[in-house]
Amino acid sequence: MKRFLSFACAALCCMIMNAQLVTSRSVASVSTPKESKTTWMFKVGMATNNFVGENWGDSDTKIGYNFGFEFNRTMGKKGAYWGMDFLFGSRGYKYSEGEYDFKHKAHNFQWSPFTFGWKVDVANKITIDPHLGVFLAIDYAGKQVAEYDGEEGDISIWDVEDYIPVDLGMKIGVGVWFNKKFNLDLTYQRGFVNAFDFGEDYSSKTNNFLIRLGYAF
Repeated sequence: MKRFLSFACAALCCMIMNAQLVTSRSVASVSTPKESKTTWMFKVGMATNNFVGENWGDSDTKIGYNFGFEFNRTMGKKGAYWGMDFLFGSRGYKYSEGEYDFKHKAHNFQWSPFTFGWKVDVANKITIDPHLGVFLAIDYAGKQVAEYDGEEGDISIWDVEDYIPVDLGMKIGVGVWFNKKFNLDLTYQRGFVNAFDFGEDYSSKTNNFLIRLGYAF
């Protein structure tokens, strides 16, 4: 009887210890966070701004800016993703001839409703990120500045006749990620909407090239 009680106590102790072990493993597995499939990032950098099109002439590039937040959400397990961004940027151009200098610069809000890309690991801690998407841009401020022979004048974009402050276009680019945290991104933007409505014989499409640095949260 004593042997049976001793055996029962030992078995009960083993059962209790085993139950505690299973419980602790279950809690650990439940509390372990799963890897997020969505990556948020902040990007900031410079842009070369110009307009191009039929009978537009030889305008010069004007330096601008582009910054804001983006997110990527993975599709599958091989690096494909779709994303969206919310950015502030600029567009415009400049023109010089002799003593005459003209500059057009507009500040806008840009929204890309979808971007598709593919992140490919090519080396230790280095990832290549080609991507393609569309964007909608709405100007909220800006002006044209003209200077001739030392005299300067300016006018708001809202007072410019035939100016269209809304743009829709495409963007294509490639990025390089370091340790999946730091990013160098090169992106080309091309608008589909004329910035100026000068008639059917003229076109003036947004033509921007972005060079940005990014950080993933």
